[in-house]
Amino acid sequence: MSDNDDSRQSAGTEPPATQAAPRRPGRVQLLVALSGGEEDLALVRAAHRMAQRDGMRWRAVHVDNGQATPRRRLRLEQAFALAARLGGETRLIQGQGRASELLDYAWAQQATTLVVARPRPSGWRFWRRPLVDRLLHKGGAFDLVVVAEAGPRPRFRPRRVRPPLRWREPGIALLSTLGALVVAGGLDAWLELANLSLVFLAAVLVSAVLTGTRAAMFSAVLGFLAFNLFFTEPRFSLAIGQREQLLTVAFFLLVAVVVGQLAGRGRQRLLALRASREQTHRLLSYSRALSAATDREQVRDIGLATLEQWLAVPVVFIDSHTEDGDLAVRAGIPANVGLDGAAKEAARRSWQHRRPSGFGTEVQPELRWRFLPLVEQSRVLGVVGLELAVRDGGLGPDEEALIDTLVRQLVMALERTRLVADLSEARVSEENERLRAALLSSVSHDLRTPLASIIGAASSLRELAPQLSEDDRRQLLDGILAESERLNRYIQNLLDMTRLGQGGLKIERDWIALDDLAAGALKRLSSELDGLDVVRDWPDDLPLLHVHPALIEQALVNVIDNAARFSPAGGRVTLRGHHDPDAHELVIEVSDQGPGIPVEQREAVFDMFHTGGEGDRRRYGSGLGLAICRGMLGAHGGSIHAEAANGGTGTRIVMRLPLPENLAPEASGHDD
Repeated sequence: MSDNDDSRQSAGTEPPATQAAPRRPGRVQLLVALSGGEEDLALVRAAHRMAQRDGMRWRAVHVDNGQATPRRRLRLEQAFALAARLGGETRLIQGQGRASELLDYAWAQQATTLVVARPRPSGWRFWRRPLVDRLLHKGGAFDLVVVAEAGPRPRFRPRRVRPPLRWREPGIALLSTLGALVVAGGLDAWLELANLSLVFLAAVLVSAVLTGTRAAMFSAVLGFLAFNLFFTEPRFSLAIGQREQLLTVAFFLLVAVVVGQLAGRGRQRLLALRASREQTHRLLSYSRALSAATDREQVRDIGLATLEQWLAVPVVFIDSHTEDGDLAVRAGIPANVGLDGAAKEAARRSWQHRRPSGFGTEVQPELRWRFLPLVEQSRVLGVVGLELAVRDGGLGPDEEALIDTLVRQLVMALERTRLVADLSEARVSEENERLRAALLSSVSHDLRTPLASIIGAASSLRELAPQLSEDDRRQLLDGILAESERLNRYIQNLLDMTRLGQGGLKIERDWIALDDLAAGALKRLSSELDGLDVVRDWPDDLPLLHVHPALIEQALVNVIDNAARFSPAGGRVTLRGHHDPDAHELVIEVSDQGPGIPVEQREAVFDMFHTGGEGDRRRYGSGLGLAICRGMLGAHGGSIHAEAANGGTGTRIVMRLPLPENLAPEASGHDD
């Protein structure tokens, strides 16, 4: 294990992403040990540079012994946040011996490099060995990198900030000692002096469990005095006449102090764990609520509600949706909260400079509001305002860390919704462009082809009229009429698709028989069906349909026209119908003897502008006919799908239309 001094560390910004080496997948190879001190940010940046340079996975680790002050926890949260932004991982380890816990964790992860901070003078605690010395003494199969900061740190001078003394602590200590005195007085005649000391020791434990270490120390001192005053010889005096009793009292005081300290620390850690678990649960609920939000407004409202609930202060969300950059309060709790001119100017400054301002900051600290810009990847997503001046005593480090955590999660959720919205817009734009290109391609083909035939026939009639016989002129006129009808059907399909897409299709139902629908469709397609064998097969007692006749006839025309276009010369087009009593539907089937549709395309043929490159869609077509059929049948509550025809050759289009609950009198079948 080597000891290196990395003096290149500075407090500058992170290296640009273009200089980063690709990270190797696999186990964590570099660990950086954080302590919650001022040097942690420098350690994280140094570890990031080394990991990027060597292409290693890295992780920031802290050993928690339950004694960290709120300020150190705040610095640790900031260091963990920086590590996460720089692409590292974080881990919190519970334990007492920092060196041994780090070595065990490094061995378990098979880490190759351990990064620690340069030790500093320990002040009056000369017996305290630095972490580097303890790691070197224990040894391990990894490199130990010691990072030196840009500037010297002051000597370590531990300062304990004790909370104010409350009446409950000495009160509990006094009551528990009085209780122990009463119990010991009752047992004085039956127990020896050493056993009576256990009663007072129990009072110390009770004080430690109920209120903490200081009450335990009070109870230990009171117990020592009461034990000496009432139970040692001479009694009612602090003097001790027997050597054995002196040893008993001394051991009692020593054990009471040690047990009180241990029990008090145990209670402190238990309370800290409970608070941490509660806060973790609330943060988890907050994260789940943010992840379930689908748009920016929901994320904003959840963030404001959580900040207001946890901090008990008015909150506002400031944003700009205008090109001139005018800021305005978009939401607030309570709803009627407002900002004065100075607060609005501070919010604008936070937006422009991307730095906090107002209460508790270096910029305009005299304001009642604190404004926090929500910045992600050099983009300002908004500004959150907190009226922290309404709180008594300001904010502690724990609450500062809480605000930082809540705001960071709010920023990530807002950025997620922005990215989702941008992705949706990109997809819609791409789909619109695809449909526009398909429409132009379809229109250019399906309008130009019949128009070319019409123009050619009309030109022949005008220029070659003297040379044309009566039969030639009739054929040319029939061609003009057939192509005009084809063009009319195509334009009608475009209009129908527009009405379906815009929701302007009105269903005016009437009773009609399948015979009448088929007769109308076949009459409109008489020229396309010339040379084909059309077979109609359905029973005479089919129930009547209660539909929009023109729409269902148009759907039937599209299906039959599709079958006719891909049927071979002299082929058969079969129309079948039957009643499905189980589904209470009328089933209409149109079969052809064409090349068929591949299985993977049988659903896609019902999409707009899908013409395919083979099968039944290979020759020509706009790709609108079957899509319109699905829309028209769907408007009636029906369905349509494609399948292979009987015998494995050709295609069968199956249309299903629901029948009304009260069937009309059955129609009489007839053949045209």
